[in-house]
Amino acid sequence: MDSSDSTTIIDSSVPFAMGGPSNEKYQAFERFVRKQPITVTVPESVAEELGESLGGYEYQRDCLRGAQDSGWLEPGHIDFSVPRVPEVVDKRRARMEVLSADDVTEDEIEETDTILAGFAYQYVAEGASHVSVFVSDQIAERAIRDALSAVGIGDRVSAVEGRNFLHELID
Repeated sequence: MDSSDSTTIIDSSVPFAMGGPSNEKYQAFERFVRKQPITVTVPESVAEELGESLGGYEYQRDCLRGAQDSGWLEPGHIDFSVPRVPEVVDKRRARMEVLSADDVTEDEIEETDTILAGFAYQYVAEGASHVSVFVSDQIAERAIRDALSAVGIGDRVSAVEGRNFLHELID
């Protein structure tokens, strides 16, 4: 990855919020992406989270397929052999548990949510100048920021509330 690269990682909540290619939020996000020198990626596990059943999550899968077909979204694979990626995933999980202790149980913290910080760390380790992680949960945002700050790259990563960002794009 070139050092001038910037990467945006999207969680499963973002395709749901933006809708399909005919939705104005989708179109606004696509315009934004095409104007920026960024790569947008979705972790394979997030795409898998959207399920394979015909009726379940069809809306999000169509969004992902449309974005991939248009060339502005690519699937990504977390590589746990990259030094510190497992550590960052563990830090994010532990921080999420502390921050959400009153709201959710450990079983309710989705596995895909815990990898987002590790995935962001991986992109920075591979040379991305900046990584943004779009999620839909303030606790998740804070846990990502805290985990990445703890390993010294907090200044190169932003956690963004994806739904708010989409609303701002169309306002």
